[in-house]
Amino acid sequence: MFIRRKNRSSILTILCLCIILLVTACSPQRAQVNFVFMRTSDFTEPYWQGVIKDFEAQNPDIQVNLYVFTWEEGRQKIADMVAQGKPPTLARVATRWIPEYVAAGLLEPVDGYMTTEFRSKFIPLLINEGSQYEGRTFGLPITVSSRALYYNKTLFKQAGLTSPPNNWADLKTASQAIHALGADTYGFSVQGNEAETSTYFYYFLWGNGGEILTTDGTRPAFNGPEGQDAAQFLKDMIDAGLTQPNPAASGRKDMETAFVEGKLGMVITGPWLARRLATDAPNLDYGLSTIPYQTTPTTLAAQDTLILFKQAENKDAAWKFVEFLYADEYRLKYALGDGVLPEKISVAQNSQITENPAYSFFMEKLPTGRFEPLNVKSADISKVVAEALQSAYKNEISTTEALNVAAAKVLQMLSYSATSW
Repeated sequence: MFIRRKNRSSILTILCLCIILLVTACSPQRAQVNFVFMRTSDFTEPYWQGVIKDFEAQNPDIQVNLYVFTWEEGRQKIADMVAQGKPPTLARVATRWIPEYVAAGLLEPVDGYMTTEFRSKFIPLLINEGSQYEGRTFGLPITVSSRALYYNKTLFKQAGLTSPPNNWADLKTASQAIHALGADTYGFSVQGNEAETSTYFYYFLWGNGGEILTTDGTRPAFNGPEGQDAAQFLKDMIDAGLTQPNPAASGRKDMETAFVEGKLGMVITGPWLARRLATDAPNLDYGLSTIPYQTTPTTLAAQDTLILFKQAENKDAAWKFVEFLYADEYRLKYALGDGVLPEKISVAQNSQITENPAYSFFMEKLPTGRFEPLNVKSADISKVVAEALQSAYKNEISTTEALNVAAAKVLQMLSYSATSW
């Protein structure tokens, strides 16, 4: 009996499908690593796609799935993944989120994954202070920066100023001289919108000898005399028209753009602005200086942290990816590409860092930087302080009332958290 051609074709197709299914069933499954990273710039996603491609080429048994979120949506996106029982394996998060995650039992300490040699490659301040919470290491520094005062040398020269300001009085005087150059030219900027509104205030709080919390971390301290003076100084600058219009609507990028466009004499921000200036305003003559202070010269030491989720699968595969991504070549490319500081000693010693005036200045300031204190309510504290300051900048309440109202809310938070864990 002859089998019709059509039937033969169908049988062959079925046999091929069976063979494919058999091979697939016998093949080892690739370990899945879900990697969440918060977007910094247009550089972020293609950079990580390249790192992942290189890693998977060397490790075909591991698949890294990249999720890039904005900071505005990232925290909720992670919460949704956790709620669905599918937490990320690795994620870049704001360090202030870590205590909350630890309290919820979500994070895996990485002390047991690191060798002594691996740990020693990081700048001690970052790994020993920035990544520590309750005596354990809950992640690794992944995006590092310090802060400094950028000043427009051309505007300074036009205003008859010979040097950047050292203290608050000098800052006000310089701002007045620059604003006198024209109605659309402003001396200084104050951030009053988005997450770092509180941080911008902390520069002046710390520079006046103040603290965010008491030493034992149980009570707010930012509304003390040092903080009241700092907040009032910023408000006086706004009221005198020496800052950009309506700071309550200005985020960090808004202020940086005003500086890039030559409309702003001074702004406090991180090393990424130097990278942007080199691209967008290569002829703008600028300088870097210590943030003006009253009693204590200081800066912010800031880092975002790469964390490992406890409930995630394939943590060993994830750590293999961690060790790969911290290779010097990748970390140097990341620092230069996103305008951030290196977290590894060897990368910090690279000539592309040491011979770059902006990078070398920010690296010089990093050891004197202060981290925001970590607390189970760190993220909420920052939000409360930011919202209170924004209300003051909008003339809804006085700076004194704003800080006192914020302090009362923070005290309630801290008291509640102390009795809840």
